[in-house]
Amino acid sequence: MPLEERKRRLARGGLAMTPLQAIAENMPSGLQRLDLLSDFLLALSLFAIAGAVIYIGRKRGGYSPDMMSVIAFCALFMVAIGLSHLVPLAAFWLPGLVGAAPVLKVAGAALACAIALLLWWVAPRLPRVPSRDRLQAEIAAHLQTTEALKESQHQLEGRVEARTKELSEATRRIEIALRGSPISVFSQDREMRFTWVHNAPAGLSSEQLIGKTDAEILPDEAAKTILAAKRKTMETGTAQELETHFELFGRKRSFYLMIEALRDEHGAIVGTTSVAVDISERKANEDQLRLLLRELTHRCKNLLAVIQAIARQTAARTSSTDDFLARFSARLVAMGSSHDLLIADDWHGASLRMLVERQLGEHSDRFGEGIAIEGDDVMLKPEAVQNLGLALHELAANAEKYGSLSAPQGEVRIQWRFCEQASNLKLVWEEKGGPPVTPPKGSGFGRAMIENVVGRALGGDVNLSFPPKGVRCEIVIPSAQVISQG
Repeated sequence: MPLEERKRRLARGGLAMTPLQAIAENMPSGLQRLDLLSDFLLALSLFAIAGAVIYIGRKRGGYSPDMMSVIAFCALFMVAIGLSHLVPLAAFWLPGLVGAAPVLKVAGAALACAIALLLWWVAPRLPRVPSRDRLQAEIAAHLQTTEALKESQHQLEGRVEARTKELSEATRRIEIALRGSPISVFSQDREMRFTWVHNAPAGLSSEQLIGKTDAEILPDEAAKTILAAKRKTMETGTAQELETHFELFGRKRSFYLMIEALRDEHGAIVGTTSVAVDISERKANEDQLRLLLRELTHRCKNLLAVIQAIARQTAARTSSTDDFLARFSARLVAMGSSHDLLIADDWHGASLRMLVERQLGEHSDRFGEGIAIEGDDVMLKPEAVQNLGLALHELAANAEKYGSLSAPQGEVRIQWRFCEQASNLKLVWEEKGGPPVTPPKGSGFGRAMIENVVGRALGGDVNLSFPPKGVRCEIVIPSAQVISQG
């Protein structure tokens, strides 16, 4: 009997249906129970599958937006179908839900249509999504490429290390080669500012040059000349060479410059590279050499004039060729001895003691006994050495021929000292113990040489006297002819 009919009969009879009776009346039959159980299990399965799909999609990641949309719609579709299967089960206890089943089915159908349209919309792009095998192959290829790149990187690192070592070695060799040398190497940019300097010139440092131009360091005239040459190199690309001379830090400096164009990897000129060789010392030596050559020329002319005068005066006072040759040769030897002393000291001067000893060298065995040399050593200028050497030779030759050196018991005393009232040097030649001296009636070459030539050449006073005990000669040498006192 239908449930509603039974409720009406019970109501006419004055009886009401208890809740337990209502539940018992609503219990389905065996087949219905089996159908409801299958709906329930199917709904749970659809819910579980939808949850698993969402969970896998979120955990795996890496899906495209199109694929994620398909997954989301499929999950909603499964949920909607699952709900439509739960409605008949709930309708036995809640009859008001019977009308919801068609609505849920319509919603599921709508979702199914939407998913179908979405699948056909994304279908052309989904085949391009790589498969698992393709992904594995691509991963393997990428791994192989990575290994190849690592190997290439290792080889490149080895080459870079080798090149760096070679560059360091070359730099070290350059530093060793340029260390202490007058060669400087530097580069400048297009604005002529120093960008790199190695072995900067004496008096300068790399820090003082970097970032500055030649005009900020050198005198104006030198900077203009150098900058003009560098700009010409940048404009034409041709190397330039020049010598420049200027005063820097109170010292005259000379440099030889070689300027080359500095190019980038594309061959464009971006600055200059220059090599500067400090030739200041060489220039100073050249100037000194020119000065010495001029001095030598002057001295040679004077010497030839003196030799000519000696030859003429010697010839006028000799009666034979042999006598002329003997006297002339002896006087040339005396001059040569004085010159030897000057050459030994680069023509700066000579020692007075050495000059006396050299002019009396033939009688060196009598030094300390027959010949006494007294006085603190002094350095004389070349002019004084030459003329005093001739005077000493004439005095020694006269003493050897007529005076104290012609007798075994004869003595010669040569002494010098500075005058008390002036700084002039006074040299005294004094003989004794030789044959009695008679003043000469005339003036011979030696006397004329001593009294006139030597006195005038030195700018001093000469006093030659002939007392009976021996010849005495006083020569006053001005302080201007004295370099230093030993």
